[in-house]
Amino acid sequence: MRIIKEHGKRRAEIVDAAEALFASKGYASTTVSDILAALNIAKGTFYHYFASKEELMDAVIARYIDTEMEAAQAIADNPQMSAAEKMFRILSAPGQDNARGDRLEKEASAVGNADMQQRTMASIVLQLSPILEGIVRQGMREGVFQTEYPGECMEILLAASEFMLHGGAFAWEGAQRLQKIKALAWMAEKALGAEKGHFNYLYEKFEKNGEICD
Repeated sequence: MRIIKEHGKRRAEIVDAAEALFASKGYASTTVSDILAALNIAKGTFYHYFASKEELMDAVIARYIDTEMEAAQAIADNPQMSAAEKMFRILSAPGQDNARGDRLEKEASAVGNADMQQRTMASIVLQLSPILEGIVRQGMREGVFQTEYPGECMEILLAASEFMLHGGAFAWEGAQRLQKIKALAWMAEKALGAEKGHFNYLYEKFEKNGEICD
């Protein structure tokens, strides 16, 4: 018997199945037929929601970004946290599903669509910078930060981070990548008027664990 589901629920199921298959098989090796078989749906059902596999990948990434933004906003809205603690929680993301994010970034690069990657980076900057701007303004009231351009500084710093460290345009590795992150931390301190060493946590965990060192 044919099972009819609500539009939003069926779409979410397709996105769920696609993300799982992209993770296990890789984007390039996953076919639309694989997704149809995993959900036992007709090809027409798939194309009712998505024009292509590439568009589906876009939806997978967009949903991940939305989840991350919701988590960041929840931290920003916490009245019990100082600005420094909020910034640390969001930027160091100790509870964030980094493995999932790294996996999606890798698979997105396999799409070979520069426009998709550009949209992804722009979405992160446009959605996260206002959240961080609010935290910077709180920090200014608390005497932690001092800057004339809280919003613009966060946009520029996030854009630099996304393009240089996550966009795939550069092949920074090991000590070279670590040096870029150290420079970004230094720039953040200067731009936001923070004390020296305030943003060292951006690279200290990697330096300590040897995750990105040669």
